[in-house]
Amino acid sequence: MLENDLIKLTPQPFQELEEKVWQKGICAGCRGCIAVCRADTLAYDHELNKPCEVNPCIDCRACLDACPRLPANVESIVSSDVIGPYLDIKNVRSVKANERFQNGGAVIALLTAALEEELVDCALVMGLDRWAQKSYPLVVYDASELNKSAGSKYTSNEVLESIKELVKDQKVKNIALVGAPCAAQSVGLLRKSSNEYAVKLVQKIRFLIGLFCFEAFSDDVIAEIGVPPWRIDKMSAGERQMTVTLRDRSMKSIPLAELEEYVKPGCRFCTDFTAKLSDISVGGIGSAPGMSSVIIRTPEGMGLFNIAEEMGFLRVSDGVNVEAIKKAGGQKIRKNRMANELAISGQR
Repeated sequence: MLENDLIKLTPQPFQELEEKVWQKGICAGCRGCIAVCRADTLAYDHELNKPCEVNPCIDCRACLDACPRLPANVESIVSSDVIGPYLDIKNVRSVKANERFQNGGAVIALLTAALEEELVDCALVMGLDRWAQKSYPLVVYDASELNKSAGSKYTSNEVLESIKELVKDQKVKNIALVGAPCAAQSVGLLRKSSNEYAVKLVQKIRFLIGLFCFEAFSDDVIAEIGVPPWRIDKMSAGERQMTVTLRDRSMKSIPLAELEEYVKPGCRFCTDFTAKLSDISVGGIGSAPGMSSVIIRTPEGMGLFNIAEEMGFLRVSDGVNVEAIKKAGGQKIRKNRMANELAISGQR
């Protein structure tokens, strides 16, 4: 067989993802493959809930290193340990108050410290169009703008896609990135990669802040709430309920079981609750009232945490209920593990 014929028979990287991930419906939707692709080969198809080829592939294979659902990568990141590696676990809340803060505003406080102390050039977070209740990636350069991103968003996990332009920007040297477990898994995998495009991307991510997460929902879930989207001030999921606070301060609760049909397909295969590959993980489970549980995992995360505390951005205490976090994470693992294993093995 001629060499050219062999080349034609060898699947391109995106074709491997198509066969082993996308066709099986297990794509996390994290956009890591899109973020790391320097040839702009891939774009995300919102109707099909998966990436697709839009430009020729240069066969750099960086996308394969980024995918948290590729079987070869799953083996290295999936475990039954809910908490994951850590250096310390604390109750935390922001010194500054904001009604839209989720469980104490720890993430905003950490990002404020990073920006005001010039530890990073910008923060990449999820913003929210509060009229339509649609979330979108937001690049924040000034700490005073961070409050616009306060509060949880339950309808998107596409933050990584927007890092492409920041990687190209020579003025941006260091980024603080906030993402769900799937985004943290993708960045964690890329941090281990020797691929030149992976290295260019992750060397700009100085701090990776992961969020506790059960699942994300499609945009259609907003209609299920039964009020005009512009009336919604804040949404919070927990204790098997989606609690919606309206602008008139009235509240509405919907059992999460009633929203199951709106769960994004890829979320049904995730077994990471606490974003174990991040530098710092933040969530509302196990924390004291009005505070966040903060899991400090790496020396970099500890450095940011200490600076934020020393500069007066955080109030910190002990006493996080670790068993509550393990219980919640265990529920997610039990719910999604079988579907994950069946899909990856090809039995789905």
